[in-house]
Amino acid sequence: MSGLGKNLTELKLRIQRAQDDLGKLSAPEQPLPEVINMTNLLRSNEYLAKSDERKTALISAYAEYSTNLEQIVKSLLSIQADLRDIVKAEASIIGSQKPIKKANKNRKKPRKKAKK
Repeated sequence: MSGLGKNLTELKLRIQRAQDDLGKLSAPEQPLPEVINMTNLLRSNEYLAKSDERKTALISAYAEYSTNLEQIVKSLLSIQADLRDIVKAEASIIGSQKPIKKANKNRKKPRKKAKK
């Protein structure tokens, strides 16, 4: 279970880095009238490609993070069910046990025969 916690921490860091990278990505520059339209389209396309790359990384990290969380929840629910079964079994054992009579401590011990 501790491995999953470490993995979640790493995923959270990946998510934060992807969000930071996406936030640092500057918006495409406004088209300049003296530059050819094709150049402006290339700039816009470059921005979109970088943006899509970072968004894909972010979505991937979130997907992996949620999968790990689902595994943890599934494990916890399984443990909870096992504990419930153990408690029921112990309760039925305790309920079915009859009171045990205490042995008499003052009972005489048989004497050993002396050797001849």
